[in-house]
Amino acid sequence: MAQITDLYIYPVKSLKGIALKEAHTGIRGFRYDREWMITDSNYHFISQREIESMATLEASINKDSLILHSNTNQLSVPLDSEKLNQVRATVWDDICDAYDEGDEASNWLTNELGEYKGSSLRLVRFSAKGERSVPEQYLNGVKAQSAFSDQFPYLITSWESLSKLNQGLNEKKSKEVSMNRFRPNIVVQGVDDLEKMTASDLSCDEAQYSFGLRKPCKRCKIVTINQDTGEIMEPKEPLATLVKLKFSDAIKGAFFGQNAILLSDDCTIRVGDELTLSS
Repeated sequence: MAQITDLYIYPVKSLKGIALKEAHTGIRGFRYDREWMITDSNYHFISQREIESMATLEASINKDSLILHSNTNQLSVPLDSEKLNQVRATVWDDICDAYDEGDEASNWLTNELGEYKGSSLRLVRFSAKGERSVPEQYLNGVKAQSAFSDQFPYLITSWESLSKLNQGLNEKKSKEVSMNRFRPNIVVQGVDDLEKMTASDLSCDEAQYSFGLRKPCKRCKIVTINQDTGEIMEPKEPLATLVKLKFSDAIKGAFFGQNAILLSDDCTIRVGDELTLSS
């Protein structure tokens, strides 16, 4: 029997996450997850791959506002502000309907993070009426979308995989890494070889919800960035160790966690929920 130990949302793509005790599911992921994104002036997305220090900015949400925090300043963005400046924002190969949150947010982000290749930074919000479908080959007849996540609405990781990774890092005399390097939405305990469970389901009988595991998550430069400091101390780790350990039976690469879609109706999931794995 597996159990959920941690839940997270990341309101602004590539900024710090928020730990939750419970989260509300939806077709595009947990409420507010990756609903905002930082872009250049042409509305092309920017992440920690380009600006490592994005990891140091915090986000919080109250009933009225999205609030961004640096060490010295904060910015408040009203949740119900009138959305007049509709734009088309690009994330990977997808062009999405979004709203520009205005010059105050742009100036604040540019002051905190600096320009990117001579461009000021913009903050955009995914349109409530927007659609960004998960690729058809992963759906098996189920409808699923995402907001500004890389491709899937949910990312699930396991403590067993992290323990195995850190054991491998120790053997190479490299520093252990924490779970926040992998920016999961759901962390579970009690699942061995999660990355090899593609096409399996993780279900909670009591709360009557189910997630379909659809694709092991191939990792990039972001997992080399310390999520507390924004620094890269070992540029090749933990990517090199993940490649060596071959967590996934998929093509060669560094894999950690499973991309997932919701198979059931919208519901509330909680830390402590017990899950069963079925194929």
